[in-house]
Amino acid sequence: METTAWKTLTSHPNSLVQLLPSRAMRVVQEVVRSFRKDANVIVRTIAGRIRGRYQKYRSGERGGYYSFKGIRYGAAPIGDRRFRAAEPERSWLGIRDASREGHSCPHKNMILDTFKGNEDCLFLNVFTSKVPKGDYNPQMPVMVWLHGGGYSFGSGNTFLYGPDYLVAENVVLVTLNYRLGPLGFLTAGPNAPGNQGLKDQLLALKWVRDNIAAFGGDPNQVTVFGESAGASSVQLLMLSPLSKGLFHRAISESGSALNPWALGESSALRASRLAANLGYIGTNNTDDILRYLKKLPAMKLIEGAPNTLTEEDYRNNIGLPFVPVVEGYWNDANRTIYTESPLITENPIELYRNQKFQKNIPYLTGYNTHEAMLFIRRLRKNPKLLEIIENDFARMIPKDLNVTGDRNRVTREIRQFYLGTKTVSVDSVNEMIALLTDVMFLRGIRRSVRYHARYGNAPVYMYRFAFDGALGLYKRMLGLQRPGVCHGDEMGYLFKFGFFNLNLDPNSLEILVKNRMVRMWTNFAKYGNPTPAHRVDNLINTIWLPISPDSVMDNLSFMDISATLDVRKNPEFERQQFWDYMYEHYNGDAM
Repeated sequence: METTAWKTLTSHPNSLVQLLPSRAMRVVQEVVRSFRKDANVIVRTIAGRIRGRYQKYRSGERGGYYSFKGIRYGAAPIGDRRFRAAEPERSWLGIRDASREGHSCPHKNMILDTFKGNEDCLFLNVFTSKVPKGDYNPQMPVMVWLHGGGYSFGSGNTFLYGPDYLVAENVVLVTLNYRLGPLGFLTAGPNAPGNQGLKDQLLALKWVRDNIAAFGGDPNQVTVFGESAGASSVQLLMLSPLSKGLFHRAISESGSALNPWALGESSALRASRLAANLGYIGTNNTDDILRYLKKLPAMKLIEGAPNTLTEEDYRNNIGLPFVPVVEGYWNDANRTIYTESPLITENPIELYRNQKFQKNIPYLTGYNTHEAMLFIRRLRKNPKLLEIIENDFARMIPKDLNVTGDRNRVTREIRQFYLGTKTVSVDSVNEMIALLTDVMFLRGIRRSVRYHARYGNAPVYMYRFAFDGALGLYKRMLGLQRPGVCHGDEMGYLFKFGFFNLNLDPNSLEILVKNRMVRMWTNFAKYGNPTPAHRVDNLINTIWLPISPDSVMDNLSFMDISATLDVRKNPEFERQQFWDYMYEHYNGDAM
């Protein structure tokens, strides 16, 4: 069928169309039709048909990819479904447009501190360089991204997570939204059992299993990867029997389920504090509290969440009010009951010690050298924080370190090791960044690596990201000038940011590091190995060795990613040796 624009073009007496031979014009028409056909591509999912569009790469590569944005994978978790596991999206008739991203889930913007989002937010985006045609299906490996944000903010949208770099390496990329804050992680008895946000991720992975072949993806080659809270989410999914078979490789960047911020107490107390802060004056009955909270606008819940933090929360350097929990509601007979399939029913450390995790999944994980540079943001908000820590340095003791009776001695040991004779002040910020990087990130990541390598049946790879370049994300967003690689900075070397229009020299180190990161991550998704020996690759000049199960305690190998790629042993050796000693001495086990 001819469009109005085409008719207008061909009817003009001086049109180029009128002057060209009819045979040539038929060729032109076919070309235009093919562009139009490619620009709007329709795929059929199990629930209905979806129209996406073709767009060119914004990152310099030739060609482009197919983009399907705002695909609903779950029904809106509203009304009685608030605080419960979401249900799959129902089937539809006709063709749904997938040219625009869906709502992000309700949250407060990290930088602007403004409310954003809508509860009808269970959307995902699919990006692919090839779609099935006729009998041809490219069956490319699939990478499913779980965004970070402390379980409190963010989305999977292209503003931060542009697909250009990864999709150019012939993988299908899926990004998604999941519920955040109290809407995603409030617990209050059987009708709000917790982990709604993690169950959203699980539902999205089921959608990928059932539908990704229609987009050129292979449902039997799925890699789930994430950063920060998304990284610990990846690990919690690996610890849950509910995710079995939904993914086949896993990557955790700068986060672990064993980090002190990754798991909270399963308690209705925070829910009752939230309700009280928002005007509730009824009984302590959990059902009454939930009925009240279900009637409030989402914005009220999000804005009221920080007020549920206690002095102890701040003292433990957490500051995240609603996070994943071990599920389980105990009734009056002291029996554990569940009103929906629980995602995790034991503490992660116990699951690892009892070897209850998915052992056959290749795992890649690591950290950035100055993760806790985020600490500067807290300092800006509370200029007295350094003074508070100086007067209460015991708050630096990890919660899981058994220091009963020796608290003062342990406090002195930690202070002496990191600060020497310095006080906590502007002159010791670097030392505090090192301490918080170890306690809040690296210690848990190393423990995870040790458990997976020692007890798993699949290769485990560890990295240290040490390249301080122009594509560092969080440092730029937070306006940090000091040297070092901040939490989140590695993402600029995997994703194209919508708001970073940097014209980098193609020969710059940033482009080289970006190309290497993308190649190693997509190699892992394709082969379960970031530097496969059978692939001749001029980009990668170093073989990234998996960790030997026999050397996890004293000879931990890792890839140091900077301007060069170097395989090294024992990251931050002296600092981690200190913590191994502390845990062995006080807990009886360095693991």
